[in-house]
Amino acid sequence: MVRSNLVSINVSPPTVFQINITNTQNTATPVPFQQMIQLPISQLGLINPYVRNIGPLRFSYNGSYIPAWLESINNGTATIWVKLPVSIPANSSITIDMEVDPSLNFDGVYWGEAPQLSPTYAQYDNGNEIFPYYQRFGGLSSLPPDWYSVSGTRLTFASTYIEIGANQTTGGWYGIYLNPLPQSFLAPTVWTLYGNLYSDQYATGLLVGTATGYNNNGGYVIDDFSTSGSPPPEIYFYNPPNFISTGYTDTNNNKLYSMQLNSPTSVQIFINYSQIYSTSSATSQNVSYFVITPANNGGTEPAGPAYIYWLRTTAYPPNGVMPSVEVIA
Repeated sequence: MVRSNLVSINVSPPTVFQINITNTQNTATPVPFQQMIQLPISQLGLINPYVRNIGPLRFSYNGSYIPAWLESINNGTATIWVKLPVSIPANSSITIDMEVDPSLNFDGVYWGEAPQLSPTYAQYDNGNEIFPYYQRFGGLSSLPPDWYSVSGTRLTFASTYIEIGANQTTGGWYGIYLNPLPQSFLAPTVWTLYGNLYSDQYATGLLVGTATGYNNNGGYVIDDFSTSGSPPPEIYFYNPPNFISTGYTDTNNNKLYSMQLNSPTSVQIFINYSQIYSTSSATSQNVSYFVITPANNGGTEPAGPAYIYWLRTTAYPPNGVMPSVEVIA
């Protein structure tokens, strides 16, 4: 869990906030490292009102700007990913600066944001500069490089997402898949997909994850699945021969689906960064695809469709624990 704490307040508005990042684990962070920072902008804005605009910010390390990406703002807290150019040693800290300057704004290089947040779609999206793998799915007219579709799949290319549906009348597994699979999807790693996988058809799943094949072969897969024939569906972990309910009831809205692969046998699943499932006894899988796979059960019950906005990987934090964050004004 990442926490951002406002630990001191000065009378005069500062132009720079210091952010201390502490690695509490016995191993160092990799280089580069995607650090999650959650800023209480509603509190910081009491010190410097320009923080509330979120645009006039830059992050730097040792006097040099480093790229950062705004993921969201919810309930007065901004979730930001910063690409650290150095390792944080075991049981140690580093300090980066956050500059607040009203002459600055998003530039899509050092300060960007998720594509659906900009007034013009992806105007300031610099996700490719931050994450080991990053793909946005809005504004396309065809699938991106190395992505392919299963014959019969229904694809709709919308301005901010891609809609992926099973064939309406023919039973089977459909969808899209990424192959070859980039190294950053292999354990240890974390992947996150933003979208809506809600599927309420009986015994008809909508699968997302790394897989041994492109057509329902299993692997390390999140399966949005209804066993009752009516909504709401539950989320399962499909890891042959295991098919395990996480106990999480899905909702019909966009969210962050994440899987943290600590090792080939240790897996955690998160929804909006809240853990819904964990196991240390998964079956090791030789995965070579990333799949987004809706099914049609017997030709009468197509799953989904899935609405996919973006997909990314982030570097694995030490022992699966993200370094903690402290904001000092």
